[in-house]
Amino acid sequence: MTDHPTPHDTRRHVLFVTWKTGNAPAFEAARRLGHEVTLIRSLRMEKSQNIDFDASPYGAFVDTVHVLEDHTDHEALRDLVLAVHRDRPVDGFVATVDALVVPVARIAEEIGVPFTGARGARDAKLKHRCREVLAAAGVDATRHAVVADHAGAAAFARATGYPVVVKPARGSASEGAHVVADEAHLREVMARAEADPTTYEAGILVEEYLTGRFLSAEIGLSHGRFLRLAVSERSTWHRHEALETGTTIPAAIGPDDHARVMEFAEAVVTALDLRLGVFHVEIMLGADGRPRLIELNPRIMGSCLPNLFRLAGGGDIFELLVRVHLDEEVEPVAPAFDRYATVRWFGAAEPVPRPDRVPDLEWAATEYGDALHALTVRFPDGDVLPACRGNLGNFGEVQVVHADHATSIGIAEQIVGRTADLLGIEVTR
Repeated sequence: MTDHPTPHDTRRHVLFVTWKTGNAPAFEAARRLGHEVTLIRSLRMEKSQNIDFDASPYGAFVDTVHVLEDHTDHEALRDLVLAVHRDRPVDGFVATVDALVVPVARIAEEIGVPFTGARGARDAKLKHRCREVLAAAGVDATRHAVVADHAGAAAFARATGYPVVVKPARGSASEGAHVVADEAHLREVMARAEADPTTYEAGILVEEYLTGRFLSAEIGLSHGRFLRLAVSERSTWHRHEALETGTTIPAAIGPDDHARVMEFAEAVVTALDLRLGVFHVEIMLGADGRPRLIELNPRIMGSCLPNLFRLAGGGDIFELLVRVHLDEEVEPVAPAFDRYATVRWFGAAEPVPRPDRVPDLEWAATEYGDALHALTVRFPDGDVLPACRGNLGNFGEVQVVHADHATSIGIAEQIVGRTADLLGIEVTR
């Protein structure tokens, strides 16, 4: 077992396993706290997601960098981590990508470093297994089934009624997820799913359709104590409900609903025995006030959401992440939000020729001033912009912060609309 000193004893060794350039603030937080920072990168994943890691500011905060061809080669990852650990014992791991949480959890368990529970992380990422665990614990009884073909999915739909949700049993970023309205649509979706063994490698999951307000709970768990960080509200595209188009932090909900959502998220994390970490729990809050699970992610909220948390007044969640994963005792102090931070993502609604250039976007800063935090448009390589049906298909992002909830959302949506007009294409929004 690795010995874990208190935070003030020595400089400690934090090992990040990620391909996200957006984690640079976490590297900076670890360095600011006085720790040694090691990073393991993945060339294949960076290339597949059009990421230029070398152009990011991460290098100033990282002591040692190791590069793997592919993080998802778990044996190669294990061999490298064990070699790093032999050379300089690891005190804490940070893995912020869905595909890496489970293998890192297994390695951490093997060498005795505190981390998110390996079995719980595995069960969380296998969506049907997660639902089985929650049903057995009496936390959530959303109806679901893993099916092999259209006949199985149709039988489930007949029993529950349409609409139903079809998604990969293991996956992320809304890829391969569909809200299915009727029998004809189900036949179409299942034909595509059966022909796509890569996306649906772990199976095809069919679930009952949940209605209400789409929220997420951001919570930490340190030394058996929960840290209630935020309830966020989510938006989806009306033409493809499984596609998320944005988030606002914090959600504009009352204290009773906030408490219900947080209590439910804590019950979910407890049932899965995740033990330690910062988690992103997606929830549907029904009109009756009952929370239901959409998805449990055994890692910190993704994309730009940690930055939204900071913009809204919640503080540095990356510093908290590092401290939790170094197994420090963290006091459960609720963030004091004083603003609403909104992001809207957008991609092509249907396949269209790739525009020759990105239009001039200076007008947005001129017109919206300090309310606009960021506006980026970055087209993927290729002659065609594919139809965006998952989060990885977005080419644009706008971040807005404002003291008024409706104004924060309204400005973000106005900017998306005007950018689409300049591009001359229909976008997801």
